[in-house]
Amino acid sequence: MITHLYIKNFVLIDEADLDAEEGFSAFVGETGAGKSIFIDALGLLSAERANASLVGKNGDRAIIEGTFALKDNPHAVAVLEEAGFDVEDETVFTRELSSSGKSTVRIDHRTVRLSFMREVLQNEIDIHGQRDTEYLLNAREHLHYLDAYAGDQDLCRDTAMKYDVWKALCNERDQALNETYNESEIEFLEHQIKEIDDAGLHEGEEEELLERERRGKALRNSLDSLLRSVSLYEAVSDGLYELNKCVQSIDDSLAEGLKQAVNDSYYTIDDAVSQLRHTANTFDYSEREIDAIEERLFLIQKLKRKYGRSIPAILERRSVMQDQVDRAANRAAWLEDTEKKINAAYAAYEASAMQLRHIRKDAAKHLDQAVLESIEDLYLPHARFETVITEGEPSSSGLDKAEFMISMNKGEDLKPLNAVASGGELSRFMLGIKTVFTRLHGIRTVIFDEIDTGVSGKVASAIGKKMQKLSDDAQVFAVTHSAPVAACADLLYLVAKQTEGERTRTYIDKLDDAQSVEQLALIASGKLTEASLKAAAELFERSRRD
Repeated sequence: MITHLYIKNFVLIDEADLDAEEGFSAFVGETGAGKSIFIDALGLLSAERANASLVGKNGDRAIIEGTFALKDNPHAVAVLEEAGFDVEDETVFTRELSSSGKSTVRIDHRTVRLSFMREVLQNEIDIHGQRDTEYLLNAREHLHYLDAYAGDQDLCRDTAMKYDVWKALCNERDQALNETYNESEIEFLEHQIKEIDDAGLHEGEEEELLERERRGKALRNSLDSLLRSVSLYEAVSDGLYELNKCVQSIDDSLAEGLKQAVNDSYYTIDDAVSQLRHTANTFDYSEREIDAIEERLFLIQKLKRKYGRSIPAILERRSVMQDQVDRAANRAAWLEDTEKKINAAYAAYEASAMQLRHIRKDAAKHLDQAVLESIEDLYLPHARFETVITEGEPSSSGLDKAEFMISMNKGEDLKPLNAVASGGELSRFMLGIKTVFTRLHGIRTVIFDEIDTGVSGKVASAIGKKMQKLSDDAQVFAVTHSAPVAACADLLYLVAKQTEGERTRTYIDKLDDAQSVEQLALIASGKLTEASLKAAAELFERSRRD
């Protein structure tokens, strides 16, 4: 959902800074005040196309910045994390338009493509009347909505898995039927298989060898240093031996204390040389072992260049080549065995798909009833809705196709949603069914732009109540000219124009309860009188949430 919206130099809005809340928010104001500018701004955040004419007169660029709470939107979180974003409690989306026509898109201040923003927010915002073709009017998604309503996702996953098994076997068979090998090609494959088999590879071997090579080289370096130390100590020891002989021949009265010190030094060094020799002789190091390891690693690298980038990849390639040889050598028997596997896999898939069809047909009846119950208080007495399930080609979704069909008038045949002409009744119908499908689709924010045009009284009140109901599952924004609709909102925002010298500006202000009642009175009667304020206050109280 949207938690904050910042707009700067966008059409007639110099600057607007709005905190958005859960529930139902309505935007009211005189015709031409710029209420739809708010919808246009949200449209840009949901990746609608933009042009330079949207940049206001107070600078050479416009900024639309929306802060979203996306933690409960698994699709958005997955797309962002895959792209390297750290998804926190809030994520900031920015569209910047320049007067030259350039558009810059950022997510958490990192520049991205417009298509990426669209992918992230595709399930987040539904602008009623603008994006329905990507949502309810997209017949390819109807089967998924039906499955979401049925709620048996385990069976859907099981069917998809069994389809994948069957399809993989079919592809393997088709590939084999298209393969032709001559004798030299088979011999070459067998030569390659033998080369891999002779190597005797096993997973994890390369990593083990590299570690042994590292340890061996470290030992070799240590041994080199040790032998060098022995050589240096021996040179020192030989010098001290000669020094000791020379000192011992000096008269005791001239070398008092010196003879003992030199003698002690000689034997200390001699002991150290003996210890170093012993350590060198017992050193656990084999140059031959290091050579063998390096030779083995060289062989592995050679095979990797020919057959794969890792030992598992080489072994997988060997398995594929063996299958090719087996198919060629035992073609008829292999095809017969594979066909049996295909038939068994399809039988398992078909059983799962038919079980899914039974569940879908039962769920479709309940879904149709739920939709009709949702629209019955919108004064559409002749509207009908039916989920039509037909047989389709095998797919990961099963053996069914589903399409939502409606009829708006008595005696009229059912037609696909996208084939029904637009109009006020259809807008109300779509509002009704969205109370069912918004939750199934995972939409977090739904925006309505004057769908109450041309209605009043009880119909307008019904529309307001339906939006109020919808806001139980999603954040709802509505631009409205109807007092009964606005009265149902949890929050009201006033959109107003103000002329200052040669300039006209649009302002958006959140209203308190008293200000909301005044605006309801102005919408309903065009003036503020004791009677209009009283009627507005009664409407305001009557329309509050139950």
